[in-house]
Amino acid sequence: MWSVRRRRQDDLLAELNLPHVTSVRDLRDEVSRRTGRTVVLEPREQTASVCGACAVTERAVYVFYDPRTSPLHQDHIIAHEFSHLLLGHHESRSLATLAPSLITTMDPAVVQMMLGRTKYDEAEERETELLASLLQRQIIDHWLRSDEPTGDDVQDRVTHTLLPRREARR
Repeated sequence: MWSVRRRRQDDLLAELNLPHVTSVRDLRDEVSRRTGRTVVLEPREQTASVCGACAVTERAVYVFYDPRTSPLHQDHIIAHEFSHLLLGHHESRSLATLAPSLITTMDPAVVQMMLGRTKYDEAEERETELLASLLQRQIIDHWLRSDEPTGDDVQDRVTHTLLPRREARR
């Protein structure tokens, strides 16, 4: 059962044919290309019930994440919001208004839609979270197999500490 489930998950990621990256943030250009909109990553403090959000306008996609969380959690929030976009969830969302505290640099009248992590039906949210987790797993697996520095000294030290242990288990 697990191998069949895993194979289907890997198929989902393979079907998207995304470029290999060392950070989910490096997928910004690809998401921009696929949505036809400029993707802007915006650190914004969020309310306790929202980890991230995505606002789509005619020309841009604003992905909001809370800068008070760890870098790994920020990356997962970004992966989650990118997953909604890659899965096309933004195409079927109705017009919603944005809280002025969330977006102060945009005119709310131009916003076509708002995606927030607490605003989806259960199946869509599971699919999105699965893809976000697969993206993060692929990136982490790449880190564990690579000698390329990520630019994060702590992450690089942890990666190279874990690498021999991971290889020993194979």
